[in-house]
Amino acid sequence: MSSCGSFALVLHSHIPYCRKSGVWPFGEEWVFEAMAETYIPIIDMLSATEDNGFEPRIAVSLSPVLAEQLADCYMKSRFLEYAEMRKKAAVHDAERYESEHDDRLALLAAEYAEYYEYVADRFSNHYGGDLLSAIASLASRGMIELLATAATHAYLPLLSEERARVQMRLGCEACERHFGVRPRGAWLPECGYRPGAIERLLTECGIDYFIVDTHAVAAGAVRQVYGAEAKCSGAAPAGYCVSPSMAALRPYMLAGSQVSVFARDEVTAAQVWSRETGYPGDGNYREFHRRDSVSGLQYWRVTSKLLDLGQKQLYDPVVANETAQEHARHFVELVAARLARYQDACGEPGLIVAPYDMELFGHWWHEGTAWLRHVLTMLARDERVALTTPGAYLASHRPTGKISMSECSWGHGGRHGTWANADTEWMWESLARAEALHRSLSNKRDTLRGTFLAMADQAGRELILLEASDWPFLVTTRQAKEYAEERFLRHLGDFEALAGAALSGVDDDAAMAVLTSAASRDSLFAWVDSEKL
Repeated sequence: MSSCGSFALVLHSHIPYCRKSGVWPFGEEWVFEAMAETYIPIIDMLSATEDNGFEPRIAVSLSPVLAEQLADCYMKSRFLEYAEMRKKAAVHDAERYESEHDDRLALLAAEYAEYYEYVADRFSNHYGGDLLSAIASLASRGMIELLATAATHAYLPLLSEERARVQMRLGCEACERHFGVRPRGAWLPECGYRPGAIERLLTECGIDYFIVDTHAVAAGAVRQVYGAEAKCSGAAPAGYCVSPSMAALRPYMLAGSQVSVFARDEVTAAQVWSRETGYPGDGNYREFHRRDSVSGLQYWRVTSKLLDLGQKQLYDPVVANETAQEHARHFVELVAARLARYQDACGEPGLIVAPYDMELFGHWWHEGTAWLRHVLTMLARDERVALTTPGAYLASHRPTGKISMSECSWGHGGRHGTWANADTEWMWESLARAEALHRSLSNKRDTLRGTFLAMADQAGRELILLEASDWPFLVTTRQAKEYAEERFLRHLGDFEALAGAALSGVDDDAAMAVLTSAASRDSLFAWVDSEKL
């Protein structure tokens, strides 16, 4: 049986730079939670598939700023401290629940203790404390295709083209540095796109393709491809192909360039993303928001989205895993049916691109890693669907349609409003002034020596951290507004102090104190030629 189409899973992973910048609820534990609940389990899962007789093919984007933290000795030692702390909390919970004669909760707590001991052992003894090498090994064996992304996950459409170029070039260099791979594809942070500028810098970086949200190709110029003037290769009426949801099931060449663009399939994505109507909201899955009042561990299940947290019932991991397998089977059938429908309508095999934040699996949706394992296993054995990656697909299916896209993102309204709005306007104004000051510093760089050169180098690191998309996002969504504002202002203040001192040639005690504290805390990209920052 020949396949009716292909499926490309894309996992994008990013955590803002948190090193020595808070612990809980905002800061380093963001990274440690993801390591314990997402990165180690997914690397384990992908590595184990070889033993099951098949090799999955997926695309992975790991932000350079996250990779820098995973490679950092301080963060590695802190992760082991975190895992030990969580294990001890679980042991204490087990003892407390046993004393209360609550056997079910005591058992769940004991399983937590075993799990944190397991991840610490895997991290230290199996992976040698080096998760990046484990990912590089998977890439060298052809199991994953690595994508580049901006250095600190900057929102590129709102940066100057000069600074967007710095972010993307450094992102490509970081991929080579950490994984030994020169990427051919890119993940644009927040799927943010601006016509002209983005494809120019991607072409300069040797990038062949990137990914956008569904609406970017499901309206406007794409209707010239799928509308009345379209030439669908099948006999089905062209009007059938106008469906926005079908427009995303093929790649396009971006007009005026040699860069290809893939779009997220919104129909299959909704099953995974939506807590309201998708899989993660199922009553059998572990409830993310209810935590034990002493340890903070999670022992309850969703039960019903209509219930208050206090009414949630105890979690049953056996039932939850059975549910994950059922949902995986449902997803595979949905993928196959959707591709068959596309083939019937357009007379050619289609492609479903499924991009997700990696942290969804395991951390936000506890059973997500098990679901992912079942999906990849089932698809690898399903003759109706071919597992692929965007780059591999392009190698044998060059786009025949061209498209022009407007400015877009995955954010609210499909534009820039999630990052640029009345609440964040001051951030962008501050950033523009910082970039102007940095240009002055760059023009004088050749004359700097010693301490002043070190100040200029650290100022570059503070600026690139200042450009992270996380700060305006967290302000807009109110998820960690005060933390994001404090981080932005700290990086801004340190940058201005260091750049100002380097330009003026005055290394007073205040400037030296800033250099010492900033260099100790924000030590990322030490391997980069600092002129490139």
